[in-house]
Amino acid sequence: MSDKVDASQYVWVIIERTRNDENFLGMADEDGEAFVPVTAEKDKALMLVGQLPETEGVFGRSVEAIHKAQLLGQAQDEGFSVYLVDEKGRLLEALTGPTH
Repeated sequence: MSDKVDASQYVWVIIERTRNDENFLGMADEDGEAFVPVTAEKDKALMLVGQLPETEGVFGRSVEAIHKAQLLGQAQDEGFSVYLVDEKGRLLEALTGPTH
């Protein structure tokens, strides 16, 4: 997919790959609430990937554009919030909260 997407409809999410699965990167805020970090621009997501510590069992990470509505639905189904973050992972804006 192109580096340029409709920012009103799409965000950039980090995908983590394990031996048997692919998942959205999950993090926790200062209160311990689980969230999926997303960025508005691909370059910022790539910079964030470069700052993440290695995680046991994760052998690869990539950045992909995803439709906001699709991501918000999947994240809420799993009890995750979705936050727009900057390239350092700082929270900028809550896009949704968990429903569980």
